[in-house]
Amino acid sequence: MYVTVKCNQNLNINDVVEYNSSSDQWEIANSTAHEISVVKSTPENIGTEDTPIYTCKIIVAGIARCVASRDIPVEGGRLNVENGKVYVDNSLVDSPGFIVPKDINEENRFMNSIVRVVLK
Repeated sequence: MYVTVKCNQNLNINDVVEYNSSSDQWEIANSTAHEISVVKSTPENIGTEDTPIYTCKIIVAGIARCVASRDIPVEGGRLNVENGKVYVDNSLVDSPGFIVPKDINEENRFMNSIVRVVLK
């Protein structure tokens, strides 16, 4: 499931984002302290050149693809976020989702690989 939101113009597809009430837009997430989503489309300017307003589609629940910030174990695990990327942190009590286990036909998942996640 996705929605279209106001966002930072420097976002990329597969970035993990959170809402920043100070800037009134979605920006790179650095933790799971707030609700997170995943960028589905490249930001587009729907404003003018003088007054730009960037929007993009974000995935708010379900399956998404994200960039791994660290190597991901075969079994996957609880989702955590740093610098707009995901990693496994099984010490989290309340994770917003999980990184799925490695598919039998999938290569090992190293830092900067694209991995599948499920957002709750």
